[in-house]
Amino acid sequence: MTGPVRGPQPLRPRGDAPPPKTFVRGAHEPFGIRWFGTTALPGQLRHLAAEAFASGQLDSRDWMRAQQPAELLNEVARVLDAPGEGGTLTERLGRDVWIDFVADVGDDGDVSSAVAGMVFSEYALQDGSGRVLPRGDLLIFGGDTAYPLSSAWETARRLTHPWNRVLERLGEPTRLRALLGIPGNHDWYDGLDGFGRLFRRDPLRDRLDQERDADLDEQFRLLQGPSPSESGRAFGRIYRQLHLDEVAASLGLLEDAVAGAFAVLAGRKVKRISRLWLIGYRAVQEASYWLLPLAPGLDVWGVDRELRTMDYRQRLFFNRRKAGAEAPRRMLVSPDPAIAMGEPNRPGAEILQACGLDLEKDPVCYLTGDSHHYERRAIGPSMHVIAGGGGAFLHGTRVRRHAPGQEPACAFPDQATSRRLAAHVPFRLVAGTGGLMLHALCAALAALQLWAFRRGALPGWIASGLVAALALLIMWEAVPKRRERPWATLGVAAAHAAVLALVPLGAAWALSRLLPQPASALLDVALSAFAGPFVIGHYLLTLVVTGLEHHQAYAVLGHPGFKHFVRLRVRTDGRVEAWTIGKADTLGGGPPELIDRFEW
Repeated sequence: MTGPVRGPQPLRPRGDAPPPKTFVRGAHEPFGIRWFGTTALPGQLRHLAAEAFASGQLDSRDWMRAQQPAELLNEVARVLDAPGEGGTLTERLGRDVWIDFVADVGDDGDVSSAVAGMVFSEYALQDGSGRVLPRGDLLIFGGDTAYPLSSAWETARRLTHPWNRVLERLGEPTRLRALLGIPGNHDWYDGLDGFGRLFRRDPLRDRLDQERDADLDEQFRLLQGPSPSESGRAFGRIYRQLHLDEVAASLGLLEDAVAGAFAVLAGRKVKRISRLWLIGYRAVQEASYWLLPLAPGLDVWGVDRELRTMDYRQRLFFNRRKAGAEAPRRMLVSPDPAIAMGEPNRPGAEILQACGLDLEKDPVCYLTGDSHHYERRAIGPSMHVIAGGGGAFLHGTRVRRHAPGQEPACAFPDQATSRRLAAHVPFRLVAGTGGLMLHALCAALAALQLWAFRRGALPGWIASGLVAALALLIMWEAVPKRRERPWATLGVAAAHAAVLALVPLGAAWALSRLLPQPASALLDVALSAFAGPFVIGHYLLTLVVTGLEHHQAYAVLGHPGFKHFVRLRVRTDGRVEAWTIGKADTLGGGPPELIDRFEW
């Protein structure tokens, strides 16, 4: 399994090298989420519950007490053993600060381990300078810690266990590093429970660091979650190809539901992992948002918009710092891009507005994920960086032409590669790569329509009309830009909804002429189970090509490639250098490469 290389490994620019034609997929549990299968079901259900919860008056952030900048600085300095004086971290350390930024992480276990191997390595630049990029003093997570929801169990399975296996191979850490994070929407689907168990400061761990008491160490060990067993790679590949991972996920859902129900009836607590941690890193924050003075004139802000908007606490917290004018430059860590696919992105724009910032006027280094690709663009005095390649499935970059002058400075994967990957979506959906729930749904609807037609033309056409109306509603709701481009959305959705409703009739007609002898209602339903997903896949592809929606189509592919993270050097004068490090074929051979380099 991929791990860090001891000693600095050479880091060469990737340049314009074409991506490989085939990619290695993970073959050990936990497997990547099938977003059109049962493994995504808990995330979808918790999304609905979380949205309903967010609409109420109770806010999960009511328990939080965000540290003042000086308090968080003291905590980070304590972890980093920085005895110096001053109001910023570079002054406390007496040197530059190194930061590793990664976002959208815990999904496929093998991919997660490979990303950990990249993050925990040191790199020697191959530019003649002889410079080495050391591992970061700070490790900052930019949201969506695990999928489909960042519960403690999923975070342990998909993030901390794979990452800790890599850290264990490095041996005992020579020094401690600080851990910071902000929540994304998948963290909020669990009400920040899993997020808090990883990122909230742990007094027990602090005491253990200071005392090294054997009894305390054993007590802490018992609080950790069990490490999952690993299967052989060949077995894992067969296991996934037979969709046994979906079967196991369904059984796991049922088991969890039954266990939770019995716990409630019996008046017992549902057993959970008490704490999550990464070897050699210490959580330092007390809230889901924070502010750390990095260097004279430069802060790093971590913001949390929950599932909708930033709350009044954060507005007061950040605007108080902005009004004080201690640091005119900010590195803003956000759960949402301000610009996505070359267009303004409403959630990110609202975050900037709530913080009283404007990329065109205020110098901001905007670091974000959410979109699972890399894109960098300069905006006035600011730098906008999307680096969502920490482990989750790939989102391609924009496939439509950019407006003149709006092209990003760097995109990974590039436009041609993204277009080529998007073209595979209908076929991959038919093949079941993204899961089999749509196949089952299309088969069920086809059976209903054909049953109705057996009772007469009128019942049959009524059933088909209802199927078309249901499909139109779902396809309409799936497009975030439906209000900005209503007629384009309606046209694309209506055309595909009508074709989807006619699939069973077309299947029956085709089979009666091509295979008149074995033709039957059962074969009609079976053909519809594959023809229906093809229509849906074509609909998703059309959304990408027209720019109506960019992400859902790529979820079908569950693509394991183009993973990356950003290593930043904050100089003592507040200037920032950054190197984006990644691999096109994450699990394939070859070392990581330099994807991009920038200064701000």
